Amino acid sequence: MDNQQFPNNNNNNNQYQAPQYQQPQYQQAPQYQQPYQQAPQYQQPYQQPVNQPGKGLAIASLVCGIASCVFFWFGVSAFISLLAGIAGIILAVNAKKQGFVGGMLTAGLVLSIIGTVVGGIVFVACAVVLGSLGCAASSLPLYY
Repeated sequence: MDNQQFPNNNNNNNQYQAPQYQQPQYQQAPQYQQPYQQAPQYQQPYQQPVNQPGKGLAIASLVCGIASCVFFWFGVSAFISLLAGIAGIILAVNAKKQGFVGGMLTAGLVLSIIGTVVGGIVFVACAVVLGSLGCAASSLPLYY
């Protein structure tokens, strides 16, 4: 091979020497004389008070309304649905008297009314069916 094509390091020619880099000089940040201006202060949004009168009664009305709507599906427990619905209506009315206004109150009242009406109908229907079965069973002749 030819020496001209691949020069070696023994040659004292400094033709392949890496360039020398200098560190950049950093300038100090400019000092601003204007004072920092704060953004305009806005009022906080309205927050409802944590302790509202009648809120506990509205929650209890909602729970009773849900329970009354669940229990009327089971036939015999429709009496429990009737009682829970009446209790839910009473609790909703008392919460309204104390000044609570909200969706829980309305939902509890509506569910309690639905549970009371349907629970009463199912309870009466179950009583009629059981009474009819009792009458039919007593009219059967007894064979000994």
